[in-house]
Amino acid sequence: MYFVYCLTTLILLFHLIRYFQGTSPLYRQNPLLFPFLLFLLSQTISTLLSVDPHTSFFGYYSRLNGGLLSLIAYFLLSQILLVYLDDKLKNHLLSSSLISGLLVSLFGIAEHFGIDRHLWVQDVQNRVFSTLGQPNWLAAYLCILLPFSLDKLSKSKSKLQFTLYSLLFTVYWLCLLYTKSQSGILAAILTLSLYLVLYYLKTKKTLLPITVYCLLFTFLLTINNPVKYKIFPAANPYSLPPNPTINITPSENIRQIVWQGAVDLWKKFPLFGTGVETFAYSYYWTRPASHNLTSEWDFLYNKAHNEYLNYLATTGALGFLAYLFLIFSSLYLIHNDPSCLISFLSILITNFAGFSVVVTSLYFYLLPILALKPKISPLPPRRSFFLLPALVLPLFLFFKLSSFYLADIYYSQAENFENSNLLPQALKQIETSIIYRPNEPLYLIRLSSIQAKLAVSTQKTEYISQSIINSDKALSISPANTNLWKERAQIYYYLSSLDPKYLSQIPDSLLKTIALAPTDAKSYYLLGQFYDTIKDSPSAIKYYQKAVDLKPNYDHASFALAKIYFDQKNYPEAKKYLELTLKIAPNNTDAKNYLLLLSSPP
Repeated sequence: MYFVYCLTTLILLFHLIRYFQGTSPLYRQNPLLFPFLLFLLSQTISTLLSVDPHTSFFGYYSRLNGGLLSLIAYFLLSQILLVYLDDKLKNHLLSSSLISGLLVSLFGIAEHFGIDRHLWVQDVQNRVFSTLGQPNWLAAYLCILLPFSLDKLSKSKSKLQFTLYSLLFTVYWLCLLYTKSQSGILAAILTLSLYLVLYYLKTKKTLLPITVYCLLFTFLLTINNPVKYKIFPAANPYSLPPNPTINITPSENIRQIVWQGAVDLWKKFPLFGTGVETFAYSYYWTRPASHNLTSEWDFLYNKAHNEYLNYLATTGALGFLAYLFLIFSSLYLIHNDPSCLISFLSILITNFAGFSVVVTSLYFYLLPILALKPKISPLPPRRSFFLLPALVLPLFLFFKLSSFYLADIYYSQAENFENSNLLPQALKQIETSIIYRPNEPLYLIRLSSIQAKLAVSTQKTEYISQSIINSDKALSISPANTNLWKERAQIYYYLSSLDPKYLSQIPDSLLKTIALAPTDAKSYYLLGQFYDTIKDSPSAIKYYQKAVDLKPNYDHASFALAKIYFDQKNYPEAKKYLELTLKIAPNNTDAKNYLLLLSSPP
């Protein structure tokens, strides 16, 4: 996203120079201008009314794509592109896209054969992601490029061109299959089939459709992928033999739970939503308790894994309808350009079971522009005296972007030092990070944590007040972030070793977490742990029990209950929860030892 911001800033800079020199218009009137501006207006209103305006403007920290700032960048790119768009530029853009996709795909295929398997924790050979970080994102990207490669193939004017574009199409399809992305593969089959139908209706030729289908299904039925597993279940190497110690919830089941939470969230905030890109925080408010029973029960979901429901939940009916209006306006305008239309449709399909990332967002906003035929606009008068002021805004933006990027680097280094318990070095790095970006709550809470640890290790009381001030500032900026409240509780835990008065602050922070995430079993477990530590057994039992009620297979909580009941000599209850623990975690040796003690004669 930073890369897109930097290029947008540079493009804006040179565009303004040309405009004030009188060599190009500022923008061109186009049918997508009003839908895009309406969409931006809806996102701006949602940002202003957001539960976390900082996140809504900049985007969720680890992604950034989707925040209001990123939408402004996409808007500027689309409108500036239209000013300079002609057939030559369009061909250059498509050719560079296809070449980029070829390089990405070749690396993805090499990844399948183990070129970088030593670099990843993930089984990257099983599901490749090349340079895009996640298999579904790579699949969505390839779905965008496949129609253009097929279009080039259908328009080949020589045997050499036909051969080259056939190879390009094959490489894309092969890499897509290696992602094993069910949504991506299905989206490709549907959109390519539509392209071939349109091709046949226009040309009445059958050779290309037959050839392409033979190629598609030959690879589809010979290479391991989800579609092949559906047709031939016995071919699935991960279904035989089953592993009883690993219970992985199917992704479609988890998505249904998250989708239900997103719909319930929209019902609570029907008009403007909770704010652009705030799903990571607000989903906890309506998170179904059944999410606790999935294998991803303690994962943080910063997207609804459905782009449409994500907009509905976070920007309400206003943002959702504006988003649909932009989509349908785009479809109407590009229906005469088959390759752009099919490519755009692939984005709409993959977004249904996932969410957009930077590369798919770029194509989502720029593809409709490529299909337009811009009208010639009169050139503006030369205004050379505005040239210097025009440089100020882009250069300022470039400076801020550089600062943000440097802040991110120093933050990462601070994390590494902190994890290595090199606290003075960590403090220096995080303080530098905050100089570059003083109002990022994630940096402030990290600074607070480091200062609390330094207070304990050095016994210097000045770190105590500094730590509390910084955690207060972080929460004032991002009050709905449950992770910050959990971090705050941990910070008070550190400080309580210096002064017992800070113990009383821990439950307040955890209770705030519970208020924000009422169905999160882990929050109740953490509060139970606190009361267990201070020997308040009735309160510990209360919160451990609530954790077990929300997550009946919570072995840590059930074992904690068993130990309390054992210490209280309430052996029937201790036995009950020990047996429950072993039912969930049969290899828990501590639980087995407690049961042996219960079975031994006094």
